[in-house]
Amino acid sequence: MKRGAPMRRTGFARRVAGAASSPVNTREERLASRAARAMAEVVPTASSIAPVTAACVPVLKAMLVDSKPYRRVVAGLACMWCGLQGSSQHAHLNRGKGLGLKTDDRTGFPLCASRPGVEGCHVAYDQYRLVEGGNEAHHAYGLEWGRITRAEILSLGLWPINLPLWQETTSSK
Repeated sequence: MKRGAPMRRTGFARRVAGAASSPVNTREERLASRAARAMAEVVPTASSIAPVTAACVPVLKAMLVDSKPYRRVVAGLACMWCGLQGSSQHAHLNRGKGLGLKTDDRTGFPLCASRPGVEGCHVAYDQYRLVEGGNEAHHAYGLEWGRITRAEILSLGLWPINLPLWQETTSSK
C-alpha cells in the first residue's frame, strides 16, 4: 500500500462504542434473536424428513457371550493353523461380524499374531487369505476350529467358571 493512499473499506459494519456492553443488547440476546430468525425461515419438506423404515430399527443379536477369561484361555493355546506356541490371539469367526459387532467368544479359536517380519495367521484369516476355497470354505474352517478349541479347553479343564457351555447344535450364522 502506498503512503498517503486511502485505506480500503471492509464489508464489516462499524461498531458503535459501548453498544456491546449495553444491557439491552447482550450477546445471548443477539444469539437468541438470530436463532429465532433462522428457525422462522425453516420450512420442512418431504425430502428433508426421513421416512421410518426397517433399516432404521436396530437389529439385536442373539445372546452373545463376551468373556475375557475365555479369550485369554484361547490365546494361551497353540495357533490352529501353523502350531506356533506362545504368540496366539483369540480370533473371532468371520461370520455375522460388522462395525462394532463380533461373534460369540465361544466360537473363537487361536491364531498367531504378526511378529516383526512375519505376518501372523490371524491377519491372513481376517483378510480371507489363509484358507483357499472362498468364503464358504473360510467359514467352514472357522466353525470346525471353534469346535476343536472348545473341546480342547474342556478336556484340559480350563473352561472358565460361570461361562455357559456352548451348545454344539446351535447354529452360529
